[in-house]
Amino acid sequence: MIDKDFDKTENFNIKINIICTFLTITIFSIDLQLPLGVAGGVPYIAVILISLWSPKHNLVIYLAVICSILTLLGFYLSPTGGEAWKVLVNRSLALFAIWTTAFLALKWKNREVKISLLNRQIKEEKEIIYLATIHGAQHITNNLLNQLKIVEIEIENHPEFDKAVSSMFNDMLVEANTLIKDLSSVGNIDGETIRKSIQPKPNT
Repeated sequence: MIDKDFDKTENFNIKINIICTFLTITIFSIDLQLPLGVAGGVPYIAVILISLWSPKHNLVIYLAVICSILTLLGFYLSPTGGEAWKVLVNRSLALFAIWTTAFLALKWKNREVKISLLNRQIKEEKEIIYLATIHGAQHITNNLLNQLKIVEIEIENHPEFDKAVSSMFNDMLVEANTLIKDLSSVGNIDGETIRKSIQPKPNT
Protein backbone atom coordinates (compact mmCIF):
# COMPACT_ATOMS: atom_id res chain seq x y z
CA MET A 1 0.00 0.00 0.00
CA ILE A 2 2.83 2.38 0.92
CA ASP A 3 4.71 1.50 -2.29
CA LYS A 4 1.61 2.23 -4.39
CA ASP A 5 1.12 5.62 -2.69
CA PHE A 6 4.80 6.40 -3.23
CA ASP A 7 4.55 5.49 -6.92
CA LYS A 8 1.47 7.68 -7.33
CA THR A 9 3.26 10.60 -5.68
CA GLU A 10 6.33 10.15 -7.85
CA ASN A 11 4.23 9.95 -11.02
CA PHE A 12 2.36 13.09 -10.00
CA ASN A 13 5.66 14.91 -9.35
CA ILE A 14 6.93 13.89 -12.77
CA LYS A 15 3.77 15.26 -14.40
CA ILE A 16 4.13 18.56 -12.53
CA ASN A 17 7.79 18.82 -13.58
CA ILE A 18 6.88 18.15 -17.21
CA ILE A 19 4.11 20.76 -17.17
CA CYS A 20 6.34 23.37 -15.53
CA THR A 21 9.19 22.66 -17.95
CA PHE A 22 6.91 22.84 -20.99
CA LEU A 23 5.26 26.05 -19.80
CA THR A 24 8.61 27.67 -18.96
CA ILE A 25 10.05 26.89 -22.40
CA THR A 26 6.85 28.12 -24.09
CA ILE A 27 6.88 31.44 -22.19
CA PHE A 28 10.57 31.96 -22.91
CA SER A 29 10.04 31.25 -26.62
CA ILE A 30 7.19 33.76 -26.77
CA ASP A 31 9.24 36.30 -24.82
CA LEU A 32 12.01 36.07 -27.42
CA GLN A 33 9.51 36.95 -30.15
CA LEU A 34 8.12 40.02 -28.35
CA PRO A 35 9.76 43.45 -28.36
CA LEU A 36 11.44 44.56 -25.13
CA GLY A 37 8.66 47.01 -24.35
CA VAL A 38 6.34 44.10 -23.49
CA ALA A 39 6.59 42.59 -19.98
CA GLY A 40 7.23 39.08 -21.30
CA GLY A 41 8.53 37.79 -17.95
CA VAL A 42 5.28 38.22 -16.04
CA PRO A 43 3.66 34.96 -17.31
CA TYR A 44 6.35 33.01 -15.44
CA ILE A 45 4.13 33.54 -12.39
CA ALA A 46 1.92 30.75 -13.76
CA VAL A 47 4.87 28.34 -13.54
CA ILE A 48 5.40 29.20 -9.87
CA LEU A 49 1.73 28.73 -9.10
CA ILE A 50 1.59 25.34 -10.82
CA SER A 51 4.57 24.19 -8.71
CA LEU A 52 2.34 24.56 -5.63
CA TRP A 53 0.84 21.18 -6.48
CA SER A 54 4.21 19.51 -6.00
CA PRO A 55 4.99 18.33 -2.44
CA LYS A 56 8.63 19.31 -2.96
CA HIS A 57 9.38 22.72 -1.41
CA ASN A 58 12.61 23.21 -3.34
CA LEU A 59 10.80 23.15 -6.68
CA VAL A 60 9.38 26.63 -6.04
CA ILE A 61 12.86 28.07 -5.44
CA TYR A 62 14.39 26.26 -8.41
CA LEU A 63 11.68 27.51 -10.74
CA ALA A 64 11.90 31.05 -9.39
CA VAL A 65 15.65 31.09 -10.07
CA ILE A 66 15.22 29.59 -13.56
CA CYS A 67 12.40 31.99 -14.45
CA SER A 68 14.48 34.93 -13.21
CA ILE A 69 17.44 33.88 -15.36
CA LEU A 70 15.18 33.47 -18.39
CA THR A 71 13.64 36.89 -17.72
CA LEU A 72 17.13 38.43 -17.78
CA LEU A 73 18.07 36.47 -20.89
CA GLY A 74 14.92 37.76 -22.53
CA PHE A 75 16.15 41.27 -21.82
CA TYR A 76 19.28 40.64 -23.90
CA LEU A 77 17.85 38.34 -26.58
CA SER A 78 14.41 39.83 -27.32
CA PRO A 79 13.94 42.17 -30.27
CA THR A 80 14.62 45.81 -29.46
CA GLY A 81 11.70 48.07 -28.81
CA GLY A 82 10.34 50.56 -26.31
CA GLU A 83 12.18 53.09 -24.20
CA ALA A 84 15.12 51.81 -22.18
CA TRP A 85 13.78 52.91 -18.80
CA LYS A 86 10.38 51.32 -19.49
CA VAL A 87 12.07 48.09 -20.52
CA LEU A 88 14.10 48.03 -17.30
CA VAL A 89 11.02 48.79 -15.22
CA ASN A 90 9.04 46.03 -16.95
CA ARG A 91 11.78 43.46 -16.36
CA SER A 92 12.20 44.60 -12.75
CA LEU A 93 8.46 44.31 -12.16
CA ALA A 94 8.51 40.83 -13.70
CA LEU A 95 11.32 39.75 -11.34
CA PHE A 96 9.47 41.30 -8.42
CA ALA A 97 6.27 39.47 -9.35
CA ILE A 98 8.12 36.15 -9.73
CA TRP A 99 9.82 36.34 -6.33
CA THR A 100 6.76 37.72 -4.55
CA THR A 101 4.75 34.81 -5.89
CA ALA A 102 7.52 32.37 -4.91
CA PHE A 103 7.66 33.81 -1.37
CA LEU A 104 3.90 33.54 -0.91
CA ALA A 105 3.94 30.04 -2.40
CA LEU A 106 6.57 28.93 0.13
CA LYS A 107 4.58 30.48 2.99
CA TRP A 108 1.49 28.59 1.83
CA LYS A 109 3.38 25.29 1.49
CA ASN A 110 4.91 25.72 4.97
CA ARG A 111 1.44 26.29 6.35
CA GLU A 112 0.22 23.12 4.63
CA VAL A 113 3.11 21.15 6.16
CA LYS A 114 2.31 22.45 9.65
CA ILE A 115 -1.36 21.54 9.22
CA SER A 116 -0.38 18.07 7.99
CA LEU A 117 1.94 17.53 10.97
CA LEU A 118 -0.74 18.77 13.36
CA ASN A 119 -3.31 16.39 11.86
CA ARG A 120 -0.82 13.52 12.16
CA GLN A 121 -0.16 14.37 15.82
CA ILE A 122 -3.90 14.51 16.50
CA LYS A 123 -4.36 11.12 14.80
CA GLU A 124 -1.49 9.58 16.80
CA GLU A 125 -2.85 10.96 20.08
CA LYS A 126 -6.32 9.69 19.18
CA GLU A 127 -4.88 6.24 18.50
CA ILE A 128 -3.01 6.25 21.82
CA ILE A 129 -6.16 7.19 23.74
CA TYR A 130 -8.23 4.63 21.82
CA LEU A 131 -5.76 1.80 22.40
CA ALA A 132 -5.42 2.70 26.08
CA THR A 133 -9.21 2.63 26.41
CA ILE A 134 -9.46 -0.70 24.58
CA HIS A 135 -6.68 -2.26 26.66
CA GLY A 136 -8.45 -1.11 29.81
CA ALA A 137 -11.74 -2.55 28.57
CA GLN A 138 -9.94 -5.74 27.56
CA HIS A 139 -8.47 -6.09 31.04
CA ILE A 140 -11.90 -5.62 32.66
CA THR A 141 -13.53 -8.00 30.19
CA ASN A 142 -10.87 -10.65 30.74
CA ASN A 143 -11.44 -10.46 34.47
CA LEU A 144 -15.17 -10.82 33.87
CA LEU A 145 -14.63 -13.74 31.48
CA ASN A 146 -12.38 -15.48 34.01
CA GLN A 147 -15.09 -15.11 36.63
CA LEU A 148 -17.68 -16.46 34.19
CA LYS A 149 -15.44 -19.49 33.69
CA ILE A 150 -16.53 -20.51 37.19
CA VAL A 151 -20.11 -20.49 35.98
CA GLU A 152 -19.05 -22.54 32.96
CA ILE A 153 -17.41 -25.13 35.22
CA GLU A 154 -20.53 -25.32 37.36
CA ILE A 155 -22.64 -25.86 34.26
CA GLU A 156 -20.37 -28.69 33.17
CA ASN A 157 -20.63 -30.26 36.64
CA HIS A 158 -24.41 -30.32 36.38
CA PRO A 159 -25.44 -32.59 33.51
CA GLU A 160 -29.08 -31.76 34.07
CA PHE A 161 -28.43 -28.15 32.98
CA ASP A 162 -30.10 -27.22 29.70
CA LYS A 163 -27.62 -28.03 26.89
CA ALA A 164 -28.96 -25.33 24.59
CA VAL A 165 -28.47 -22.64 27.25
CA SER A 166 -25.01 -24.02 28.03
CA SER A 167 -24.06 -23.83 24.34
CA MET A 168 -25.43 -20.30 24.08
CA PHE A 169 -23.41 -19.30 27.15
CA ASN A 170 -20.20 -20.66 25.62
CA ASP A 171 -20.88 -18.85 22.36
CA MET A 172 -21.35 -15.58 24.25
CA LEU A 173 -17.99 -16.00 25.98
CA VAL A 174 -16.24 -16.69 22.68
CA GLU A 175 -17.96 -13.77 20.93
CA ALA A 176 -17.09 -11.32 23.72
CA ASN A 177 -13.44 -12.34 23.59
CA THR A 178 -13.39 -12.08 19.78
CA LEU A 179 -14.98 -8.62 19.75
CA ILE A 180 -12.41 -7.26 22.19
CA LYS A 181 -9.59 -8.67 20.05
CA ASP A 182 -11.12 -7.15 16.91
CA LEU A 183 -11.46 -3.77 18.58
CA SER A 184 -7.86 -3.83 19.78
CA SER A 185 -6.58 -4.58 16.27
CA VAL A 186 -8.45 -1.80 14.43
CA GLY A 187 -6.11 -0.16 11.91
CA ASN A 188 -7.90 3.14 11.19
CA ILE A 189 -9.32 4.85 14.24
CA ASP A 190 -12.60 6.18 12.89
CA GLY A 191 -16.26 5.60 13.61
CA GLU A 192 -17.01 3.56 10.49
CA THR A 193 -14.08 1.17 10.98
CA ILE A 194 -14.91 0.65 14.64
CA ARG A 195 -18.58 -0.05 13.84
CA LYS A 196 -17.57 -2.61 11.20
CA SER A 197 -15.17 -4.32 13.62
CA ILE A 198 -17.96 -5.08 16.09
CA GLN A 199 -20.60 -6.09 13.56
CA PRO A 200 -21.73 -9.71 13.90
CA LYS A 201 -19.64 -12.01 11.74
CA PRO A 202 -21.43 -14.46 9.42
CA ASN A 203 -21.31 -18.04 10.57
CA THR A 204 -18.78 -20.15 8.70
